[in-house]
Amino acid sequence: MSFAIALTDEQWELVADLFDPPGRRGAPAQIPRRAMVEALLFLARTGCQWRYLPERYGTWTAVWAQWRRWRANGVWAAATARLAAIVRLLHDREALPSMVMVDAQTVKGGRYGPTFHEAGGRGGRTIGTERTILVEILGLPVAARVDSARPHDVVAARELLRDLLPDLPSVRAIVGGRAYRGLSALAERKHLALDVKAPLPGTSGFVPIRPLVTIEHAFAQLGRWRRFARCYEGTEASARAWLEVASVGYLAWRAAA
Repeated sequence: MSFAIALTDEQWELVADLFDPPGRRGAPAQIPRRAMVEALLFLARTGCQWRYLPERYGTWTAVWAQWRRWRANGVWAAATARLAAIVRLLHDREALPSMVMVDAQTVKGGRYGPTFHEAGGRGGRTIGTERTILVEILGLPVAARVDSARPHDVVAARELLRDLLPDLPSVRAIVGGRAYRGLSALAERKHLALDVKAPLPGTSGFVPIRPLVTIEHAFAQLGRWRRFARCYEGTEASARAWLEVASVGYLAWRAAA
């Protein structure tokens, strides 16, 4: 299995201080933070609705309230970055990557009521959202961004890189498909190499392009989490945070593999 829902003691220790910081003020937690993390991993993996969360995780309203706080303070993004660094160290690499790959995936929206979903994607016919992720050479998700399906791939990638590059001073190169030729100005300004990959002339159909097959594999692994069959979220912040939840589960499994 390429995911972790019930965390082992070793996996929990890797991120425990992020979700349950020492010296936290306020009333004692009635539901252990570890149980809440596992509840959210369960929700992401199974696609279960909040009200059907099994009782062993505690009341769904309490988990939902903590989910909102974690979503707001960026703890899932911090856990993603930490676990990716740990897995890299386990593979005898530097903690921070020197190269990142970028790609996007457009998915249909599945929400009734107010939402950020718009028409876009190929032909502008998909009403939904666009998920953009950064992956390093081992296929580990480093960061994610979610927008409506309307913006072009390069627009979302540019914003994601602007936010992330200050935290990744070791990055020297960006790799992407032909859609990301528009990153050239950003790459030049940041003194980064931009490597745009494209199929060889004369080829047709799907042709794997190395090393971009690595990011396709990452999307495939995250796609096994049933909450991502469609985008059911009403805001970009929620959609991004759920993508980070799945990344944490995947990386926790990689850290223990």
